[in-house]
Amino acid sequence: MPEPHAERRMTARNAGTGLTIHPDAMRTHFVRIVALIVALAGACLTRTAAAQTAGDDLVGLWSGDGASGPAVRGILTLERGGALWTMRIGAFAASTRVTGDSIRVALPGNRGELRAHLEAVGQAVRGFWIQPAGNSPAYATPVILEPVGGHAWRGTVTPLDERFSLYLMIQRSGDGSLKGVFRNPEFGWNGGARSYRITRDGDQLKFTDPRSGRVRLTQTYDSAQRVIRFDFGQPLPLTPRATTNAVGFYPRTPAIASYAYAAPLPAHDGWSTARAADVGLVEAQLVALVQRIVATDPASDTAALVHSVLVARHGKLVLEEYFYGFTAERPHDLRSGAKTFASVLAGVAMDHGAPLSMETSLYSMFPTESDTRADPRKLRITVGHTLTHSTGLACDDNDDNSPGNEDKLQSQPGQRDWYRYMLDLAMVHDPGTVYAYCSGTMNLAGGAIARATGTWLPDYFDRYVARPLQIDHYAMNLMPTEQWYAGGGVYMRPRDLLKFGSLYLNGGLWNGTRVVSKAWVERSTAQQMTTPTGGSDGYAWHRNVLHANGRDYQEYEANGNGGQFLIVVPELDLAVVFTAGNYQQYGVWRKFRDEWVPRYVIEGAK
Repeated sequence: MPEPHAERRMTARNAGTGLTIHPDAMRTHFVRIVALIVALAGACLTRTAAAQTAGDDLVGLWSGDGASGPAVRGILTLERGGALWTMRIGAFAASTRVTGDSIRVALPGNRGELRAHLEAVGQAVRGFWIQPAGNSPAYATPVILEPVGGHAWRGTVTPLDERFSLYLMIQRSGDGSLKGVFRNPEFGWNGGARSYRITRDGDQLKFTDPRSGRVRLTQTYDSAQRVIRFDFGQPLPLTPRATTNAVGFYPRTPAIASYAYAAPLPAHDGWSTARAADVGLVEAQLVALVQRIVATDPASDTAALVHSVLVARHGKLVLEEYFYGFTAERPHDLRSGAKTFASVLAGVAMDHGAPLSMETSLYSMFPTESDTRADPRKLRITVGHTLTHSTGLACDDNDDNSPGNEDKLQSQPGQRDWYRYMLDLAMVHDPGTVYAYCSGTMNLAGGAIARATGTWLPDYFDRYVARPLQIDHYAMNLMPTEQWYAGGGVYMRPRDLLKFGSLYLNGGLWNGTRVVSKAWVERSTAQQMTTPTGGSDGYAWHRNVLHANGRDYQEYEANGNGGQFLIVVPELDLAVVFTAGNYQQYGVWRKFRDEWVPRYVIEGAK
């Protein structure tokens, strides 16, 4: 079919020739022209229909699910016999010598490790199961082994599932071409583009980024078996998926005509629940929020991929909804939202008398890992600077060329000690003068807490934070040295994340139990550093102003890439949690805080 502009060029060439045509000849000529046009149009329609038919077997939803690991999980039995601890789990067994009340037993072949301690004779063994690093870092998940005899204990190991599910929606664009959109609920993988133009060359499908024109993926398509074959280190075939069986692609499956509000159910985790109206919130507003999420077109480039939304007021959980296959029991990656745990731990450590303060010299906590002779300004870096992104070290996560940015830190193979890697960076600013967002220096705050308390941080967090908050199922990401990485990445259930909001609104108390001092709650959430965007930070808490009802409300929050939010509004005694999958889409997920919370929650607060 000739392109429209080619037809215009042909017409232009015949214009202005000065030829005179007889009317009969003109009519004959006109009839021929009409016949030609009809023939050309018919050919165009035939070719277009043929092209559409050729690609129709690709149109629709495709999906594949990767295997969930790790393989080692289930009932673990620990026995003490003489000078040995012996551990059995599944088909695996290992032994190690008894050394006091500390227990560390590793399975051969780097399949996992129990790191625990015996609390008292005849009492439980509490500790962590460490699942080894693979495609993800190593994680530590809590485990409790109850006594089942004089010298035996038993409990259940529940490691973090290594899920990877992939959805591909292929649709016709207005011009008849094929458009593809990937959705991966676990990590937000999209291959590097928000959408693709898909073309077929034999048994190969090419996925082209329409913005750059770059072919990003080429995958094999078996049209006979209707399988698109992907490989992410292991085969992941995509097959057609019915819309009623796509819980990770659509907000709710099957789709619901309308959402009816109901108060959350109690779960024996410390939360009291109530109806929203009982705590002064307009339920119709919350219904509108959930309806907006449910009505999301997941194939849109700017779809708000909200995995959960929870609201608590006056210490009561009043809204709890999950989407895209996520559930109340499934821990979610908090990304940088977990940085705030470093602040909580710092307050707890100081409350328990650890030799630590915001004025403590950072480098004094690492006397053998650091050399400050090259730049004496390093001696002026304090622990407080690490918690306000203002150390002055050459680290900026928003600059790909920055020596200390998180990707460089975690991908470099030369230094297993990530504390030392950061401490060895050059200085680019005087301490406390410039805000530069840096996960690696936030991690140094965790290192300072570990040094001040002389502890392994997962154990310290579990003893003084998680257990008092009645949190028993989470996963802490570890560095190559097996210490907690305090720069973000903890997996936690949304109900448990929301507890930190209620804890701080209640001055450091959770159900009558003191977790952290009121003084630290107030100091850590107060303004400590101005940010380049005009906002401010406390100690690992971000501060913003929300606009609703014709006025301003000060909030503080933990947030993370993709839309992980714990939003606290003290004036309204209100806390809100979002988890989401809009990774690298700040323009989308910031709206959860800036627009949705004011419109659907605050405007209805009485």
